[in-house]
This record gives sequence, structure tokens and C-alpha cells, in this order.
Amino acid sequence: MLDLTGLPALDLAIGLAFIFFLLSTLAATIQEFIAAVLGLRARTLEQGLRSMLEDPERGWEFVDKVYDHHLIRSLYRTPPLAEPPASKVKGRNADVATRGRVARAAAFFKPTKGPSYLSPRAFALVMLDTVAPGANSKTVFAEGEEVLKKLPKQLQERLEPLIANAAGDVEKLRTSLEAWYDDAMARVSGWYKRKTQIILIAIGIVLVPAINANTLKMGERMWKDDTVRAAVVSRATANATPTPTPSTNATPTPGQAASDLNGVADDVDRVVKVGIPMGWRGDAVPHGAGQIAMALSGWALTILAISLGAPFWFDTLSRFARLRSSGKPETPLPASGSGKANERILTPPQVPPAIVQQASESGE
Repeated sequence: MLDLTGLPALDLAIGLAFIFFLLSTLAATIQEFIAAVLGLRARTLEQGLRSMLEDPERGWEFVDKVYDHHLIRSLYRTPPLAEPPASKVKGRNADVATRGRVARAAAFFKPTKGPSYLSPRAFALVMLDTVAPGANSKTVFAEGEEVLKKLPKQLQERLEPLIANAAGDVEKLRTSLEAWYDDAMARVSGWYKRKTQIILIAIGIVLVPAINANTLKMGERMWKDDTVRAAVVSRATANATPTPTPSTNATPTPGQAASDLNGVADDVDRVVKVGIPMGWRGDAVPHGAGQIAMALSGWALTILAISLGAPFWFDTLSRFARLRSSGKPETPLPASGSGKANERILTPPQVPPAIVQQASESGE
């Protein structure tokens, strides 16, 4: 029976957490490579802006104007977006609902040249200039109704309360636009996380059987082999320190992602070399119905672990490492000469210098 209170059990948990961290990092690196190739961040941002600004009855005209604004194109060097392919196929007089569904489906697969990040201030400035192009921003207030009539109906309904709340103050309107954009981007971040979660699970389903990462087999080896367990724990504790992470707004290039992928794969290979049964060689290969069933269960556990993400396992590994390094609690001290239990008596090296000096001056 396993000793769940002993140090071997904690070392086993540290070893598994470290392996899960490496595999999750490997899957996340592959996911970032896919995201960089497909422009997933830019695509998701475009999807979020369209949900904020588009009107199903008028298509994507206003969003295209925002993307074609000179400020965005100068900061992010994005060429004008092409007209949605569905409008070309169906025509302007086609059924609006059908055209909208087809256009949204086509939008996910069409290339996007938009930015992967847009600051709230840039969005607010572009919105003000797009709503009242070539004029002072105060035109929004001076000719409020006339300006809004030129916008899609859905956008009119969203801008009216912001303009009314600004009460003629352009700076207040800009701040309100920035807050509106921040709220929308929080929702867009949730969309992106769900997309990456699905991609991670798909990667895990392919990756785990390919490298034969069986959680049950790896745990069994570390539990029975003290040398392997100690080697993995040594590597784990060396890596359980915070490292700078790239900004969430940064978009890695495919070349950078491929370079990171090679580095993470090397880390996994080093763990295999210390004796972790992974891959399709030696005793890691399952034989017989029992071992195959065990492999399927172990793969499922590994896929589930990968889906939790590398940040989760890094945090778990750090906690386990701190718990292991904390050591045993100090035993209670016996009663001192004054009769007070657990009273600590300072030895000379621990005596504060001020007390030593004061005692010498008083002749004690």
C-alpha cells in the first residue's frame, strides 16, 4: 500500500507535475505555432470587432472602414480588408439572414491581414474619426442625430447612451469608448481561450498516443525506482522557479514558435533519458490486453492533464516544491531556567549586537 504521508509520495507528485508541465508546454508551443500560422489572434480580434460594430442588415461596411483607417494601417501596417466573399456570391439583394450565415462561416477560413492587438485609445480615436470623418470630434455632439443616422442601426443603439452620458465632453466620450472596448475585449479573450482549449485537447489526442505518454506507467516507474524518481525530482525542483513569460498581446512568428518547439522537445527527451517510460521502445510498449487497457487509461489521464494547461502545472509544481523544501516543523523546546515552556534562549551568535554592547557597558 502506498505511503501517502511520506516523502516518496510527495516526490511522485512532484515528478508527475513536472512531466505534465513539460507535456503541456509542448502542446502549448504547438498550439502557438498553429495560431501563428492561421493568424488566430488577429482573426479573433476581427470577430470581436464585428460583434461590436456590425449590423446584419448592412453587412460589414463599418468594420471595414475602421480597419481601413489610416491610424490602424499606419500603426499595424494592415492593407484594406477585402469585401466578404459571401456578398460577392449572393449579391446585395440576396436574403440577409442566409448571406450573414454564409459570410460568418467564410470569415473564419479567409485570410486576415488585421492586427492581432488594438489598444483601447487607438480604437476610441478611430471610432471618433470614423463616425465624423474629416471633422472635429465635437461634430458628434453638434450634429448628433444626423451623424448617428449614417451609422448602422445596431451601432446607433450602442453609441447613443455613450454620447448622452458624455454631455458634450469629447474626452469623456473617448474614455467611454475605451471602457466599452475593454469590456468587449474581455469577452473576446474568453473566446480565444475556448478556441485554444479545443486546440490543446485536439493536440493532446494526437500527441499523447504518438509519444506513448502513459501516466499510469510513468507513475509506476517513479514509485518503484528511487533513482529515476530522484532524477526527475531534481530536474523538477531546478525548474520550479518563476520565469518571464511573453506578453499575451505578443504574436509569435511561425519561426519563433518552431524554435521554441525544438527546445521543449529536448526537455521532454532529457526526462525520457533518465528512465521515464515514454515512447515506443523497450518496456514502455504495452503487450497484452491488460497493458493495452492500462495504456488507454493512462493516455486519457495525460490528455486531461494537458488540457489543464502549462500555467496550472507550473503553479502546482511550485507549490509542491515549496512544500518539500519547507522541511519538518521544529520540535517544542524544553522549559528554560525561568520556568517558561517553549521559551527560546539566544545563543551568542544569535544575540543582537545592540544587546551585547549594552551588556558589556553595564558590566554584566
